[in-house]
Amino acid sequence: MWGGAPAILDMRSGAAAMGAIETAMIDAAYAEVGRSLGLPTHGYLSATDAKLVDAQAGLESGSSALIGALAGIDLISGAGMLDSLLTQSAERLVVDADAIGMIQSLLRGIQTPTETLATGAFAGLQEAGSFLQMPETRRLFKGEQYIPSSIIDRSWQRAWEEAGALDTFQRARVRVDELLAAYAGSSISADTESALVDRVRREGAPFGLAGLPGLPA
Repeated sequence: MWGGAPAILDMRSGAAAMGAIETAMIDAAYAEVGRSLGLPTHGYLSATDAKLVDAQAGLESGSSALIGALAGIDLISGAGMLDSLLTQSAERLVVDADAIGMIQSLLRGIQTPTETLATGAFAGLQEAGSFLQMPETRRLFKGEQYIPSSIIDRSWQRAWEEAGALDTFQRARVRVDELLAAYAGSSISADTESALVDRVRREGAPFGLAGLPGLPA
């Protein structure tokens, strides 16, 4: 175990293995104990030991977040984090937002939004099978399918190439820029914001924090 957040140690390096499947298993187990005692549960899942927003980050964070959700953990932390919780990545955060949306869709399960599962409408299609033209499809798909952001590419190969052949990280970078451009600013007072910034700078200075992203030195 590792102090702070429950995790196993990587036996090759001795480092905390936040992205290990066994760490997710530990979190799921203690959440079960918490539920038996009537307590709220929390876990640092959706985490990774990767240093970049790469395939390892997607594998570790996606699998651990899914395990935590299926285990019924009330609050899951770790979205957007890299390097065993030591680094926060805006690009990874927006990727994780889509992963969380997919997991929430899974937890909702397969619904029965119509009384007959639209069997009558299906019968009327006969052999044509043009399901996309059905009024039921247009009416129900937004509630039955999680529609991810533009980070998740499900287009044809040619369309992907024509759009610039961007990889996941590059699309996430575009999404971050869009969100920052649309940000309307904080609702807190200027004095409160200034006090918070000063506090972060003061507390971070002993650890070498030279400045804050997007703010003047």
